[in-house]
Amino acid sequence: MSVARLSRDRKRQLGQFLTPDSTAAAIARDLRILPSHRILEPSFGEGSFIFQVIDSLKADIPRNDIHAWCNAHLFGCEIDADAHGTFKETWQSRGLGGVPNNLEHCDFFEWLPPGCDRTAATNRQRYFASPLEYFDLVIGNPPFGGSINPDIQDELDSIFGFRDGRKIKKETYAFFIVKCVDLLKSGGRLVFICSDTILTIATMTGLRAWLQSNCSIQISEVPGSFSDTNQDMLLVTLTKHPIEPRQITVFGTCLPLSEIEATPNMSWRVSGDLAKYFTGATVGEKMVATSGMTIGNNELFLRPIIQGEIHEPYAFSFTARPITVQREITRARLGKVPPRRLIAVREQEARCATERVVVWDRLKNPRPVKLPHADYCYYNKATSRIIYSEPEWVIFWRGDGEYVYTFKKTGNWYLHGVGGMKYFGREGLSWSLIAPRLYARYLPPGYILDSGAPCAFLRQGVPQDELFFILGWALTDLCNRILKEVLNHTRNIQSKDFERLPYPVWVDAESKQQAVLAVRSLVSKARAGHSFSMKSSEVHALNLFYAWRDCRVAVVAKKKNAPIQIPLF
Repeated sequence: MSVARLSRDRKRQLGQFLTPDSTAAAIARDLRILPSHRILEPSFGEGSFIFQVIDSLKADIPRNDIHAWCNAHLFGCEIDADAHGTFKETWQSRGLGGVPNNLEHCDFFEWLPPGCDRTAATNRQRYFASPLEYFDLVIGNPPFGGSINPDIQDELDSIFGFRDGRKIKKETYAFFIVKCVDLLKSGGRLVFICSDTILTIATMTGLRAWLQSNCSIQISEVPGSFSDTNQDMLLVTLTKHPIEPRQITVFGTCLPLSEIEATPNMSWRVSGDLAKYFTGATVGEKMVATSGMTIGNNELFLRPIIQGEIHEPYAFSFTARPITVQREITRARLGKVPPRRLIAVREQEARCATERVVVWDRLKNPRPVKLPHADYCYYNKATSRIIYSEPEWVIFWRGDGEYVYTFKKTGNWYLHGVGGMKYFGREGLSWSLIAPRLYARYLPPGYILDSGAPCAFLRQGVPQDELFFILGWALTDLCNRILKEVLNHTRNIQSKDFERLPYPVWVDAESKQQAVLAVRSLVSKARAGHSFSMKSSEVHALNLFYAWRDCRVAVVAKKKNAPIQIPLF
């Protein structure tokens, strides 16, 4: 969990989006709650679901017995003191008596149901000593994108971070779901309002795989809307089943497990007409995709190109800075320095050791620099242009990047790595990380890579024609439909999403060669100054080369009196 995430405002740290009463009421109406049920709301906020559960049982439980029923059957946690205080006020205003001890102000990740060993030495020991299968129903709206207490992050990861050999992302809603499923009885239900990122994103692959091995799954619309978030939400209903058969239903459509498992991300948005493209062959077999580098201070090292030159505002040099324990703690992950590293730094501080750091002095007048220049390399920042884009930025790269690398090495812990370093300068293709589709373009040799524009490069021994064949595939409507409907429906297109794309093995050799020639021609025209968009007829024509063979037959059949002519531009 990043330091930046821990420094956000409290509402965002908590991942808190309170459920409207109308939404909670609509969900509770469909739950068929029985007086015998034992119920948990693990992040009850101001009590929307709690009060709706109580209201749904008014016909079955006499008013005088409500408090006793709550003490025996209703459990919950709320980490936010303000929300818990509002809940207590509402509870008392309803004349329900004292708030039951079961409805606690605490962190759900440190909470355990009654009867467990709360005196065990570690959270892990307490957790696995507890009666895990305890509840008939878990209901609520778990935090999305919240911060996890850094003191217990690693321990929680050891409990919830791996299931059935797969990684579960260290994300609040994912860990909430795993813990709550553990706490369900066999046959029990979990009903959560959840981020729609659960459907496709690759980092939730492990969660989807584990859930479909343990539960029947139903995904449906959330009744009503949330006024304080633009995040798309859905309603997840899980019924815990230790044995098959289990069903996965997404917005009314039952998804065969075989189709889900054919996708590399265990997608819950695969459809029958797209499942056939997942033959097992992927783009990742031909190309390796990578993110680029996070500099940590773009203004310091990046320069926009203006009419073939830049204006350099700084003079750079190196100096020596004392190594201290305090500085090491300040820049460490979560402020924690591994013991062995701490010992080494203390020894360095004791002998007055120093480290080399970058110094920059602002020039009175920025120095014009004509490009190309040995001190600068082209920098691959994101753009919505396709096919090819002239370089618009350079990075100060004197000494083969020595200044940038030193700046990163002596900065905060998250700067130390250099993403994509071994691919710097190689020919490949690139796209914008944040975009509604793949805006793919050819990347000539010589660029340093930015984290906002992932890239892909041919694997060793793969012929260069494959670069242009895959670039053409990335520009087709079919490829983008598969990407956005099945692999990752969000606007964030990661390098691994690209590698997981199906490789078009269905394209015959003749069509493949024609596609390569067409894409090479497009790149040549773009480098000569021609501008293309997704609406350009030459780009749209690429769709035909990559069509499924049944589709190609259908197209040709329609034009049997006028044989199709493939444009080579």
